[in-house]
Amino acid sequence: IPQKPNNHLEEILCDADLDYLGRSKAEFEKISDSLAKELVEYKFLKSINEWDPIQVNFLESHRYFTETSKKERRSGKIERLREIHDRIAGPTA
Repeated sequence: IPQKPNNHLEEILCDADLDYLGRSKAEFEKISDSLAKELVEYKFLKSINEWDPIQVNFLESHRYFTETSKKERRSGKIERLREIHDRIAGPTA
């Protein structure tokens, strides 16, 4: 990462690898939370609190390659990004 596919098959594999980014909130959070816990366990992160800003940077820089993923996952990914931004911002008055 960042992914740099050289042909259509590699584009498909890249999109499949990160398909969860555009899936439902429950599916996204299950995989995202698991990854965060693993990163803390292996000392890549000091605490789980470091995870949301990393996710924002990643989601903002990520792009899907195939037309199918763009059509079926991009809007979900944008929604997940909005949810994380809202969580970072905290409750509104």
